[in-house]
Amino acid sequence: MADDDTAQTNEPALNRNCDYDERPRTQIELLVVLIFNDRRQPSRKNKHGLYMRVVWVGSIIEITIDDLCAEDKDSSPSELVYSVTPPSNGHLALKSSPNKSILSFTQAHITEGHLVFVHNGAMSGGFSFQVTDGLNFAPQQIFSIIAHTLVISLEENKGLGVFPGSRKPVSQLDLKAVTNDVISAGNRSITFMIVTFPKLGGLIRVNSDDTTQEILSFTQSMVDEGVIMYEHLHAELAGWSAEDFFTFTVSSPPSALDLQVFHIVISYEITRDDRNSRLLANTGATVQEGGRVLINKTNLDASNLLIKLPDIQRSMYEVWYQVVSFPQHGMIVVGERNVTKEKPNFSQYILNKFGIVYVHDNSESLNDSFAFAVWLNLKSESATKPHSEVLEEMFNITVFPVNDRSPELKTKRLHLKVLQGDMSVLGSENLKVEDLDNAPAELKYTIVSNPNNGYLAIKSNLSVSIKDFTQADVDSGNIWYVQDGSSSSGVFCFSVTDGKHRPLYKLFSLEVIPIVLVLVNLTNVVLPQGQTSVTITNVQLSAVTNGKSTNIMYEVTQPLKYGHLMIGNKQVTKFEQADLYSGRLSYHLSNLTASEEVLKFMLFTAEGNLTGQVLNITVKPLVQVVPDLQISNGVAYKFGSSDLDASELANLTNSNPRFEVIVPPSHGKIVKKKFVSGAVFEDIQTFTQADIDGGVLLLDIDTNMTGIDLLNDSFTFILRADAVQPAVGCFQYSIVPHSPPLVQGFTTEVPFVTSMTTLKVHTTSKYEAPASSQEEEPAIAPQKPESTKWPGQNHWGYLHEKGPLLNLAMRTSVSEEIKTTSQVNAKSPREQVGESSNAWYIIIPLVLVSVLLIVAVTFVCILLMCQKKEKTKSLVKSQADAILSSPGRCLEWSLTVPTVTVTPLLKGAERSAASTFMAVRHEQLLPAVVSPTIERPLQNGILNLDPEVIQYCRKTNPTLKRNQYWV
Repeated sequence: MADDDTAQTNEPALNRNCDYDERPRTQIELLVVLIFNDRRQPSRKNKHGLYMRVVWVGSIIEITIDDLCAEDKDSSPSELVYSVTPPSNGHLALKSSPNKSILSFTQAHITEGHLVFVHNGAMSGGFSFQVTDGLNFAPQQIFSIIAHTLVISLEENKGLGVFPGSRKPVSQLDLKAVTNDVISAGNRSITFMIVTFPKLGGLIRVNSDDTTQEILSFTQSMVDEGVIMYEHLHAELAGWSAEDFFTFTVSSPPSALDLQVFHIVISYEITRDDRNSRLLANTGATVQEGGRVLINKTNLDASNLLIKLPDIQRSMYEVWYQVVSFPQHGMIVVGERNVTKEKPNFSQYILNKFGIVYVHDNSESLNDSFAFAVWLNLKSESATKPHSEVLEEMFNITVFPVNDRSPELKTKRLHLKVLQGDMSVLGSENLKVEDLDNAPAELKYTIVSNPNNGYLAIKSNLSVSIKDFTQADVDSGNIWYVQDGSSSSGVFCFSVTDGKHRPLYKLFSLEVIPIVLVLVNLTNVVLPQGQTSVTITNVQLSAVTNGKSTNIMYEVTQPLKYGHLMIGNKQVTKFEQADLYSGRLSYHLSNLTASEEVLKFMLFTAEGNLTGQVLNITVKPLVQVVPDLQISNGVAYKFGSSDLDASELANLTNSNPRFEVIVPPSHGKIVKKKFVSGAVFEDIQTFTQADIDGGVLLLDIDTNMTGIDLLNDSFTFILRADAVQPAVGCFQYSIVPHSPPLVQGFTTEVPFVTSMTTLKVHTTSKYEAPASSQEEEPAIAPQKPESTKWPGQNHWGYLHEKGPLLNLAMRTSVSEEIKTTSQVNAKSPREQVGESSNAWYIIIPLVLVSVLLIVAVTFVCILLMCQKKEKTKSLVKSQADAILSSPGRCLEWSLTVPTVTVTPLLKGAERSAASTFMAVRHEQLLPAVVSPTIERPLQNGILNLDPEVIQYCRKTNPTLKRNQYWV
């Protein structure tokens, strides 16, 4: 780090980064590194203005570029010369001559690692230095040297425990010396010098070639590597336990430790490292499959147990064994008898003189064992296992198999599936051969005939075909099958052998799975009417593939007729699956005369393609359609805005949306009132939203529903409006059998008296709203144009016979179409059922009273008509026309009380048509205004009356007295 005072234009300076070629300089930059607490850091001036470096007392340290580094673009490292004053606590020297002091050196000496500082003397000191390039000089600096004492200590000195006659390594857990030089611990050598050698053994070093050599000294790194061992000698002379030791010194220049002692315990109580046994010998045995092996004192020797006894008693005891757990794959024979549970004992004497025999049972086992107990028994007593002073161990037997079996194929189906053009591992689940006599590495495969659609290869080199491999290669997943890209499946023939038996020949099949590209989503894209663009996402268009290449591309194969595809602001004919998932792709409609577009495309990956695909883009009409609508058969249903509403489109375009029927209903027809105030209807194929709102549009349904409870029907239309594209929609509904309301059952008992003029019937939907003006007349159900005589029953039930008084007075026939007059105020079937059930108890008594009154009034009117028929006929006709044409003389049915239809009677030209409604309360008078929903049928009914009857109808309503009411 450069001193701030050194930043002069032409002066040398020292720099941290000695890069002479890449960093042009006009001055020399300086960097000095300070070490505090053994941690190397960039140095900074202390309060005395000195740079410092920590060293160990009496040590030699190398001065590196981390300590001093000068550079200048005009000078090489060898031209940058340092001049120093003699250090006060040591001297600077070259590494080749550490004892020769120098007072000048170059940057090259530092960079190449030739400069060292040799500490000698005081703990604190240093030197001054100045660097020059021959022309310029950097300011003089002071480099301080602080010396610390190196301390060495023994961190571990636990000693060692050794089994008699064995070797045991000395590890760092047993012996470890450390210094306070933490930073350089890996490079610092700590040496142990043996002063006194052990007496019962020796210290040896084990070389890499397993040879050994005696040593006089060793280092801590050797101990850490585990190559320093203590070897016990002359175990036969040792007792049950003994002690040994050696002394040593420890040094790490310039520090050293005084004489130290390392203790060693030798005892049979210590477990051997090579086997878990406290006996003099328990080595186990090896036997060939189905063979036998002799076990003697070299394998099993417990005579060291006698060492526990005093020398005078040892001759009185002998060592006995008892088999406590018998071998599973063989037997033990002592002399001529087998060792059994009844006779499980044998002695060390037998082992020493004759030995015992283990006989293998010829099974495919690879190892066996038996457990035994051993103890000291008096020779004068029978051999009985005591309860204490017993040692138990395990004797292990290794079985070498005999190759007496041929390899056996374990795989039921030699088969592998691989993707076309891909590669797949040939694992043990596909190919498995077992041989209990051989390891998997000894079972060798040879390919007799290569596959016709690929080759087998080793995982480490998949580009080279192989002919031979082993079962171990298969089990480890190293054998791969590489498919050549053809679509045909194939086979290869192989042989497998253990090297002794005849090879086994088999065929292996290779099934190729073709690469497929499948559309998982192909849903119509819906463009809302009035909009010109819509986003296409993976919800409408998505594909998957089983190939390795997952980048799916789409390409338009036929130009779009009415629009184009865009990603952002760019028009495209190609896009990716990622564009669909991110929602970047959109369709833009440019031709407002089109209601649909067909996008023909293909999709492909690097491995396959799928052609001839079609995505439909359709315009969704901006209209609200009533769901789950049910209409009664045999009636005319009037459309309302709650059924078919394009008002949102009307508001959007400021126009009257038009509906063009392109597929008419299957079980009816759409009709429209020809005139607002008329009763003439015409079949239509086109209507507007205004027609729906005006209540002049009806759906006339008349079909045979014998044995049918529900019949679905619909009609398809094109919705058009100004400045927007057309859209195709569908109006769906259900037809149910007609169920007449209860009121009709009573009113039909008194047939209507009318002229031959046809009376059209009105039926309202339950969704209808009341008309807002008198001119908005109710819709009239169109009937068949031809009139027929009234049959015995209509569409909804049987009619009663005509009243005799009315037949006698009127002497006229009734048209079949008048049957539906009682339907004037009928609602949709769903409302009819609800109102009928709620009004049942009110209707029955009122209707009965009404019928009696009607008969009496009718009889009186007929008598009056006969007297004034001729002189009033012409007058009545003109007055009736005037009355019916007057907007203030409309009639209204009450929707809050039950009603009954009666024939109005006329008494004079000055009287208006008699009301056909009755009030439940005497305060309720005949209304002066008829609602638009009722006005049209009533006018038609009155117009069809005989002029002689009209003249007797009142024009004004007489005042009712108490307890009087109108019928």
